[in-house]
Amino acid sequence: MNTSEIEAFLAVVRSGNISKASKQLFISQSTISQRIKSLETKLEVRLIERSKGVTSIKLSHDGETFYKIALQWEQLMTDSKMLKQKQYDKNVSIAGVDSINNFVLTTIFRKLVSDHDSVSYFIRTHQSDEIYSLVEDNVVDIGFILQERVSETVIKEEFFREELVLVINRASSADVTLDSLDASKELYINWGHVFQQWHEQHFGYAGTLGVEVHTGILINEFLKSPDYWAIVPVSMAKAFSKERSLQIIKFKKDKPIRICYLIYEKDNNNFKDTYHSILENKEMMAEHLQLDESEVTGEL
Repeated sequence: MNTSEIEAFLAVVRSGNISKASKQLFISQSTISQRIKSLETKLEVRLIERSKGVTSIKLSHDGETFYKIALQWEQLMTDSKMLKQKQYDKNVSIAGVDSINNFVLTTIFRKLVSDHDSVSYFIRTHQSDEIYSLVEDNVVDIGFILQERVSETVIKEEFFREELVLVINRASSADVTLDSLDASKELYINWGHVFQQWHEQHFGYAGTLGVEVHTGILINEFLKSPDYWAIVPVSMAKAFSKERSLQIIKFKKDKPIRICYLIYEKDNNNFKDTYHSILENKEMMAEHLQLDESEVTGEL
């Protein structure tokens, strides 16, 4: 198995057929076919299902599995080629959920990169459960997650707590109550088990009758339409309000919160300097986590 064979396989998968792949790689169709057949012989599996008269390709079950491996191989080859150019002393990988990376940690990330120019940072976005697995496998050094999970090898520390507020696209200044909200217009993200319990207590169910999404960007897009509403962290509400006029309503009693945890593999020593830098600069998050009174339009 060699690089040219894997390049041919990836080109065929990405382009959808051998003809387009050959043009992309500037080699003949027969060469593409030979390389894929050679790859299948070495792996002793069929990667591509072949049918007479059908030009588009379809991956076999083994082909789907190998595609993921081929992508990893491709990334390793890219990293290897960059060794001489980068000249970094250390590589540190950080993974966080969308709402933490994009709305809370941006200032800290910029500070890390600025203060540690000998470190190559790789910042990724995943869901909490995926981040646990990546940390366990030492693919990621540090994770920022919302959902807890039992793990024998991963250390979990509470990193911060953040208040959740109601945001709604409604021009009217009429008083908003939980009963006045249209349940079918809720934009829902699961902010963790503490939030799920709060949601069930106040709405009668832990999930939603509206639209469930996984990214803050989608909530922001839906909020362009009248009467859509969401319960979101303060950091997200502040970002949204910079783009359009929204009602931001705080909860006076029994305030919903979300908890962000920092996780790392207990025997991983690769990231210790980065870990301490994050803790030292933790106060930089404060501006994202606090609402000014001028930003609040009401209370429930």
